[in-house]
Amino acid sequence: MILGIENISDYQNIVRNKNIGLVTNFTGLTSKFNLTSEVLNQYGKVVKLFTPEHGLHGVAAAGENVDSYYDDKLKLDVISLYGDHQAPTESELSDVDIIVFDIQDIGIRYYTYIYTLLRVMQVAEKVNLSILVMDRPLPLGRENPLGDELTPDYFSFVGLLPLPNRYGLTIGELAEFIKDNYLPDLDLHVGHMINWNSRKDIKQNGLSWISPSPNLPTFDALRLYPGLCLIEGTNLSEGRGTVRPFEQVGAPWINGEFLAGYMNDDSKITQEGKLAFQPVWFEPLTSKFEGEVCQGIQIHIKDTEFNALKLGYSVLKSMIHLYTDKFTYDLVSPSIGTNHHFIEYLAGKNIRSEMDLNELIDDTEYDNKGFKKKVEKYFLY
Repeated sequence: MILGIENISDYQNIVRNKNIGLVTNFTGLTSKFNLTSEVLNQYGKVVKLFTPEHGLHGVAAAGENVDSYYDDKLKLDVISLYGDHQAPTESELSDVDIIVFDIQDIGIRYYTYIYTLLRVMQVAEKVNLSILVMDRPLPLGRENPLGDELTPDYFSFVGLLPLPNRYGLTIGELAEFIKDNYLPDLDLHVGHMINWNSRKDIKQNGLSWISPSPNLPTFDALRLYPGLCLIEGTNLSEGRGTVRPFEQVGAPWINGEFLAGYMNDDSKITQEGKLAFQPVWFEPLTSKFEGEVCQGIQIHIKDTEFNALKLGYSVLKSMIHLYTDKFTYDLVSPSIGTNHHFIEYLAGKNIRSEMDLNELIDDTEYDNKGFKKKVEKYFLY
């Protein structure tokens, strides 16, 4: 298959002889690992780079502010859109003729790259700049939407659009969705992929797998992320700082064997054998419980058709039920918002009790077919 950036010749008239502001990071590569900036410089001139969360090279931790700087190797200003500001300023775009966006996304609502895209699109419309979004595949293929659409009361930088937890659109398709619904005057172009088989994962489509952020190194982590990301809003480790982020959770006060046994014995939690839970010990090198020995569970996927969001709610319910005196899920993140608990911004739902989680488990039993029907008109493949 051919990536959007590899199909640039079909869009050369848009960028030829133009000063380009490129929004990218370490995933902005061709299948032969050439930089997007190098490809674009064959047609125009990249004069400035803008980067999302984790920075240009993907070394900044989740939620860590990233500074702007001058890159001596690229001979370019690298302006962070995950620090002092989330969108390019008009002065930063004063020498730019067109914006190009090329970042690998994963199709999950909490993932902040899409909100960097949104902010850039908003500014582009305001200052009358064209934007070219180079499309890339969904790493696991086009999975069905999962979860309810986020309502404005829960909007934050981990959710600024009315999307379900897993929304099933490529970055280019999402850009079309944003333009159609919110930015009708934007001059948007999408660099299409060629021969992407949406029923196959990125490797099955013949591409190398490049982890899109520091804590999503594997396909299993991606499969679990729609539900296990909720753990970030609790006092459990979600595995950050270990070799299996989002594949294991734990804390110093958990009995791993007891927790694994409890969860394995409940067919609703294992989703009729699609999941299995192994007791584990781990010591995070960073993030929660850094340098402390934790016990918990590692999640093994037996059937990839499991419901990740239902799993996340089931883990939360198990923790509330078993560790009432230790487990907390009322954390507040001032950088995200203070009207709700952090976990509620992630979930887009009120979570105050085990009963709330029972209702959420029942509500997320099935895929969101209504949202899929609503956005099918944006499918490019």
